[in-house]
Amino acid sequence: MVQGARDVVSGMGDVAMRRGGKQLTSMVLVGLGVCLSLSEPASVSAAPPANGIAARSAIVMDAESGAVLWSHNPDEPLPPASTTKVITALLALQSGRLAESFIVSSNAAQAPASKIGLKPGMRMQLLDLVYAILLNSANDASIVIAEGLAGSVPAFARQMNGLATRLGARNTHFVNPNGLPAEGHHSTARDLATIFRHAVRHPLFLEIVSTRSAQIRPTSAGARPIALRNHNRLLGEYPIEVVGKTGYTRAAKRCFVGAARWNDRLVTFAVLGTTDLWGDIKKLVAAATGQDPWPSVRPFDLRVAQAETGGRTAGDGDRLDERPARGAYAVRLGTFRDYNAARTVSAMLRQRGYSVRVEKERRKRQTAYRVTVGGFADATEAHRVAQDLRRAHHRVAVSVVQR
Repeated sequence: MVQGARDVVSGMGDVAMRRGGKQLTSMVLVGLGVCLSLSEPASVSAAPPANGIAARSAIVMDAESGAVLWSHNPDEPLPPASTTKVITALLALQSGRLAESFIVSSNAAQAPASKIGLKPGMRMQLLDLVYAILLNSANDASIVIAEGLAGSVPAFARQMNGLATRLGARNTHFVNPNGLPAEGHHSTARDLATIFRHAVRHPLFLEIVSTRSAQIRPTSAGARPIALRNHNRLLGEYPIEVVGKTGYTRAAKRCFVGAARWNDRLVTFAVLGTTDLWGDIKKLVAAATGQDPWPSVRPFDLRVAQAETGGRTAGDGDRLDERPARGAYAVRLGTFRDYNAARTVSAMLRQRGYSVRVEKERRKRQTAYRVTVGGFADATEAHRVAQDLRRAHHRVAVSVVQR
C-alpha cells in the first residue's frame, strides 16, 4: 500500500484490515474503466481499425506534461461507460468525508447491473462505496455516492462537470455518476486521459485500483459483508502489472482509461468504442514502452512520439528533473543541501505514484535542491496531499505553494 494513504481517513483502522491491497512496485501501471448495462440503445457504428487498434477513439499522453504521444480521433464525443466512475471516485476521495456513512435510497437500489445488491435503508461508508465502484463497477454504489455528497444525481453531475472543467476536460458532459447510457452524457479520449492524469496523483486512488479483492460491510446492524472482486483479467499477469476495473455498455462498447509507468516515465491512456479491449490495451502498452511483454500480441507500429522531458546537469554532473508541474498549486517537500538526498526522496515518492521534480537553487552562495510534488488543480487537493506527506515524512518540512 502507499505509505500514509490510509491516514486520510480517521478511525478507519478496521476498514484497512478488511481489505487486501498490494504495493505498486511493478514496472507498468494501468487503470481501466468499463460498466455493464441492461439498457440497449443504438450501438456505436463500427469504424475501421487504426494502426491495428480496434477502438473508435484512443490516445496516449505523457502524464506530466500532457503532451499527446499518439492519438486516433481523440476529440470525438462518445459515451464513456464506466470510465465515468473515475471522476466520481475522485470527487469522493477529495470530499474529506470518507469516514461518513450514507443511506441507500430506493433510487440507488433500483440501479441496473452491474451492482452489489444494496437494499433501501442500508447505510454504507463512503470509502467502501469508492471501493465498490472501482472494483465491481457498482452502479448502485455510484448513486449512493452522488446522493450522499450532493443530495441528488443532477446536483452531483454538476459537481462532476465542474471538476472536469477545472482539470482541463472541456469537451465532456456528465449526466450521471456511473456512465449508464443517458442523453447528453459524453466525453472524449483526450478528456478522459486528462482526468486520469489527476486521479493517479491521489495515493488512495492508486491503492484501490491495485486491489485484487476486498470485503465491505454495511454499517446497518446485522447486515452481511459484501465481497468485492476486481474484474480486471490482466491484474497480476506477469511481467506487466495491470490494475483497474472492467465493464461494458452496448452504446459505448468496451472502454478504457488508465496509466502505464516504466523507468520513472508515466503515460496515460484512453480507449473508447473498442471490440478488442484487452488486445488494444496490450498493443498500446507495448508500443508506449517499446517492449513486447505479451509474446502473443502481434507487434505493430504506433509511432509513439517521445515527449520532451527536459533536464539539465547539476554542478556535479547529476541530472535534474525540470519537467513542468501543471496546475495552480504544488506541494514543496523540503530543500536539501545534498543532491543524493533529494534524489532519494524524489525516487521514493515516484514509486508511490506522485509526480515529482527536483530543482536546483542558490542560497547564500550555496547550492540547494528543492523537491516539489504536483501541481494540483485546486488548493484543497494540494493541502490533502501535503497532509499525507507530513504524516509519511514527519521530519521534512512540507508546504503548499501557489504557482
